[in-house]
Amino acid sequence: MMPTTWKLPTTCDAVELSDGARLFYRVSGPETAAPPVVFLHGNRDNHTHFAELISLLDPALRCLALDLRGHGLSSKEDHPLSAGQCAADVIEVLDHLGWDQVTLVGHSLGSVTAMVLALEHPERVAGLVLMGSAAHYEMKWKRPEVTEETYRQVIEESNKRAGPFFFLDGYPEVANRVIASWSWVPFSVHRNLIQLTHPDLRERVQKIGAPTLVVAGELDRSTPVESARYLAETIPDARLHVVPGTGHFMFMEKPVPVAATIAEFLGVPLGASGGCGSGCGCGS
Repeated sequence: MMPTTWKLPTTCDAVELSDGARLFYRVSGPETAAPPVVFLHGNRDNHTHFAELISLLDPALRCLALDLRGHGLSSKEDHPLSAGQCAADVIEVLDHLGWDQVTLVGHSLGSVTAMVLALEHPERVAGLVLMGSAAHYEMKWKRPEVTEETYRQVIEESNKRAGPFFFLDGYPEVANRVIASWSWVPFSVHRNLIQLTHPDLRERVQKIGAPTLVVAGELDRSTPVESARYLAETIPDARLHVVPGTGHFMFMEKPVPVAATIAEFLGVPLGASGGCGSGCGCGS
């Protein structure tokens, strides 16, 4: 169900990339002097997971939420997937929109994509917000073997194994929303996603020149606070913010304090006050 805070879109469209893939995006918020903000979701997630966060920020900022290749409403073709491919795709979207420079807000795989883009195209990045992020990531559990015939049964079991690393008992609606997106990835895309490995950026992140905000969930078991602290201490112009009582999806669990931290980092007023209105149980 669409969160109640998500207003009618300013623009929804798709960009056809040079290889024929199509990426869906949604743009909202005013045209301002500040660089636009591009939201990049995690592995198996989609642009709607940023709904509450964007609803708080787009009164002051031009916000674009993108479905990465193989995800959401974007193309589902059988194509190898990587953070480098995602970063190249984002550059094509920025070129299509005529945006020379943006702030990237990435979560999980989206944060790795943002770091790769900032390293390879530093002139395009005005700032970084890295949520649930790590310079190096290894899977915390073993995925079971799967064939197309056993896929639906296996993906349900895999989601159960992953759950404790990503979700907290106090936010069942967040788990339900995210697992729903995980559960309907086509088998061909799943086959490519399980072969996707995060690049080891530990020797490179010190070269990131953009101002960076690293946001961590205090109770995140997938990318723990130590991973975030490493980034904040290694990226030259970085700061760390730990969100109390939250996990890997801290921006969905407590969108108001996360949005306030991002707004302060970007030097803009927070666009709304009070609870997020989504029924997510964030307590904000």
